[in-house]
Amino acid sequence: MTDARAAREAAHAWMAANRDRWPGLRAAHFVGSLTSLPDDAPFPAAKDIDIHLVFDETSPALIPTGPFAEIVEEPAGAWVIEGGIKSVAEYVSPEAVLANPETAHHLTADSILHDPSHLLARLQGPVRADYAKRRWVAARLAHERRAYAEVRGMLPMVMRQNGVSGGVLFLGYLMTFPTASFGVAALGPPSGGSGTLVHLRTAMRAHGRGDLYDDLLKVLGMARTSPDEARAELATTAEIFDEAVAVRRSPHPFQHKLHTHLRPYLVGSVTRMIEEGDHREGLAWAVPYRLASLDVLRADGDAGAKIEAARRQEAFLASMGFTDLGAVEERLVQAELLYGAMFDLADETARTNPAIVD
Repeated sequence: MTDARAAREAAHAWMAANRDRWPGLRAAHFVGSLTSLPDDAPFPAAKDIDIHLVFDETSPALIPTGPFAEIVEEPAGAWVIEGGIKSVAEYVSPEAVLANPETAHHLTADSILHDPSHLLARLQGPVRADYAKRRWVAARLAHERRAYAEVRGMLPMVMRQNGVSGGVLFLGYLMTFPTASFGVAALGPPSGGSGTLVHLRTAMRAHGRGDLYDDLLKVLGMARTSPDEARAELATTAEIFDEAVAVRRSPHPFQHKLHTHLRPYLVGSVTRMIEEGDHREGLAWAVPYRLASLDVLRADGDAGAKIEAARRQEAFLASMGFTDLGAVEERLVQAELLYGAMFDLADETARTNPAIVD
């Protein structure tokens, strides 16, 4: 059975079997869609069970072992646990949680997975009580802007190391921060998953800014994609994904999504969006899988695979208008103006949301 109840039970069984192996583990809780789904809601095995693992500041688990964020990825029943490593410093007080959009909404739900010292239980009451207060909504919106600025500062290094492909992946990653701001302004969860752009479109149109959303699709290179083109691109992406998963050795910032068990999620999600008329959004969701897979083949494939991956990557990027680094930089200038307008619209959404209280 693959419903939300079964997924939660699998996660609890996994935690019971593994909690003693990590020095300094203080707590763990669900994040993502599973925090708010009713027990009988479908939760397919192709989806990860997302959790946060909270460690003492002195725990070796917080020491980086590679160039990218540490993520625990292990089987749990029919699913795979995807665990983000967090410091207890992020949970030191209700105020610390309320100001952080990555944790605040999840602690308003019944999300606790492991809490032997009642760290999370003590936080839940105050977080639930103050979650809708304007000062904390403003703090979470400011958090998204700061995170955007910090990540934006990494762009020159990313483009030096990963060229056009890295720049395009980065452009999409930067979009996640203003997008998450709409979830903050609506007192909802941080936006994520395959439906992110569909939800964003709904929010922007609801505030009379469908034009802003159309501009976003242009910046992402999705404006003129047809359903048939999206289907063809998905088939090619799935093929390349399979090749990359089979050979990957080198680290990659998107490596947590390059796993065999996630293939049905990729194909199923994009296919569903195409069938529902959201073909542009579906293709946009598939783009990072495509580019990351080609990056892997260029790094870890045999000589012939490297040459073919470089050719396919160049052709795919050109089809979206990213012909060289200059084109990426030009699109990023457009994106920064657009993302700034999106942040402003999220702020306005919060100002006019009657559910937010003083």
